[in-house]
Amino acid sequence: MIAKLRDFARRFLLADTIALSPAERWRSALGALLGVGVCGLLMHAMPIGSHWLIAPVGASAVILFALSHSPLAQPWSVVGGYLMATLASLASSMLIPFPQLAAALAVAGSVWLMARLNCFHPPAGALALFLVLDGPYDPARAMLTLELVFANMAAILLAAVLINNFVLGRRYPIGLGVAGGNPHRTGDALPTGRIGLSHADLEQAVRALDTFVDIQENELVRLYNLAVDHAFNRHIGLACGDIMARDILTVQFGTELETAWNQLRAHKIKALPVVDSFGRLIGILTVADYLRQMDDTTAAGLAVRLQGLLRRTPGETSEKAEVVGQIMTSNVYSARVDTPISDLVLSLSDKGMHHIPVLDDTRKVVGMVTQSDVIAALYKRVALARA
Repeated sequence: MIAKLRDFARRFLLADTIALSPAERWRSALGALLGVGVCGLLMHAMPIGSHWLIAPVGASAVILFALSHSPLAQPWSVVGGYLMATLASLASSMLIPFPQLAAALAVAGSVWLMARLNCFHPPAGALALFLVLDGPYDPARAMLTLELVFANMAAILLAAVLINNFVLGRRYPIGLGVAGGNPHRTGDALPTGRIGLSHADLEQAVRALDTFVDIQENELVRLYNLAVDHAFNRHIGLACGDIMARDILTVQFGTELETAWNQLRAHKIKALPVVDSFGRLIGILTVADYLRQMDDTTAAGLAVRLQGLLRRTPGETSEKAEVVGQIMTSNVYSARVDTPISDLVLSLSDKGMHHIPVLDDTRKVVGMVTQSDVIAALYKRVALARA
């Protein structure tokens, strides 16, 4: 009997969703606490007796701080939902003398208007019911009610923007733009976005379902890509430690530019990790770092400029860079020995990287992975699987 009840609950009563992590649960609760608190303080600061915190704001706080990525939480959904519910409820209350019928029509009208204007926000249904049951209204009271609703709506939206971005570390609002542009500043899609699932595919699928999907299109693409990465790791099973080069040349902050340049040329490589005296990564030196020091990069002026950069300036002072630490890139993307290959593919392709240092637990450089390493590893793995 208990087993049947458990099976019934799993099939018909429980949502098929993944539980939030403890950190995210605390973040969402903190956001709701601060959001409703800020909203209440703003209402309290307004003239006494004319403004107060309305109940639907509590429902909006759940969506804005626990589901901030959802289409239901975006500014137009909040503004449009509150506005449509207010208009529908005021009209129903003024035109229909029976409160029960007026309440039902107000909620139904709110749903139709939100669907028509693509601004679904569930607390708007509660707002419509609340306003009708708080009726009846004359024109003067209707204007005061509109002012009250807009004050609450503006306060909770302001709180959502400030708290999500500056306290919880979330991007809000999400917006429609695709995160991450092409690093080469061309019109092409990122390499990982040129095959597989596209936005057109998603749009067609959602239209075929003919129902509201409570996730933004960009988030759905990201979710799909994360699932693909997980499946890739499960089938391929390779990590950085399996493919990295281990005999790594490094330089230090004080290595002269000419010495480092000669190492790049002698070993036919394009990047050198920069380490401290303990072998810990502090930067990376690439050919591009040298080129950035030159104003004239034409064929005629490049050789002259490069020779001038590499030549050591006599004396104790210099107006140009003399050592590696003065031109290196300090913000370095690195990986661990157990970092999955899929993470490298995204960094090497979409972020335009060519060399990724591999570190141990103490941040010492123990290897280097390049695009060639990843391509060769995938080729070997696929070839062996086919064989």
